[in-house]
Amino acid sequence: MKDKINMLDIANELGISKVSVSKALSDKEGVSEELRVKVKEVAHKLGYRINNSARSLKTDRQFNIGILISEKFIMDKEAYYFYVSGEIIRKLDDYSISGIMEIITETSELNASSPRCYNEKKVDGLIVLGQLQCDYLQMIESLQVPSVFFDFYVKNAKIDSITADNFFSGYSLTNLLVSKGHKKIAYVGSIMATSSIQDRYLGYYKSLIENEISLRKEYVIEDRDDHGRLITLQLPEDLPTAFVCNCDQVAYSLVQELKKAGKKVPDDCSVVGFDNSLYSTLVDPQITTVDHNIDKMVSTAVKVITKKIANPQRTYDRILVPGTIIERFSVKDLRLDQVS
Repeated sequence: MKDKINMLDIANELGISKVSVSKALSDKEGVSEELRVKVKEVAHKLGYRINNSARSLKTDRQFNIGILISEKFIMDKEAYYFYVSGEIIRKLDDYSISGIMEIITETSELNASSPRCYNEKKVDGLIVLGQLQCDYLQMIESLQVPSVFFDFYVKNAKIDSITADNFFSGYSLTNLLVSKGHKKIAYVGSIMATSSIQDRYLGYYKSLIENEISLRKEYVIEDRDDHGRLITLQLPEDLPTAFVCNCDQVAYSLVQELKKAGKKVPDDCSVVGFDNSLYSTLVDPQITTVDHNIDKMVSTAVKVITKKIANPQRTYDRILVPGTIIERFSVKDLRLDQVS
């Protein structure tokens, strides 16, 4: 094998011109997306590494993407967005781009302070993981740097977003509970906190309407404070037979609260969540949840941000990625009790 692979080697492998290889590796216009992916796959297979220092001098680009996460979303080492940020960094490497993760402190978020990686001119674009305060997001929009919102969207924002199909997943998850005989179903989540929590709630509510189940105010349970930080869950006096939790971490916490109250899952109460995160398997019984197809969301987000950097005028609006229900052991089929 050659000691050093160059673009001509990649071109010969694919039977295309060196110019096409260069455009594909630099994410420039002039080659199809299919060819761009194929060139990068062959480059990776052959062991070709792009010299980003030389590329920066030629193109005035840094070949870094800033990944912004609010500290309220990563209060523990099992946080969902830690995993997502790692997957984004891994995918960016396929494009010979580095990811720089930056934690947005509560003070920076409240003051709408621009991110350090942007101020120091280290990045060509930004991916924002999870919904931050409105003023902070408006500041991001004012920076005029290619940006993508991941896992949320904002009314009237001009920044493209990649989100799970939260509405339909919430609808499907609630329908699953109804199909197993549940009619007293609560929703756990502060519905004004993020677009994701709200859309999951709206899917839940649609299922209730279609199944002629009344929405009970006490069955909509707050899970976080005005700053988006998780709070201790308050169980309603009249316990429902099932809870739809807006994420697995909250579902995990709910199971602990139910145990304190002397209730068993799923014998006394069924519990479902979202994210298919580690939290869904840390508890006994393991929790039925929604897998959001993170691989697809991440690859879409990376593809969109690289295209926007190559052509800042391109827009994609809101891209929905469908999820899949993962059935485990936290849901009781009440119809079996009726038969017996």
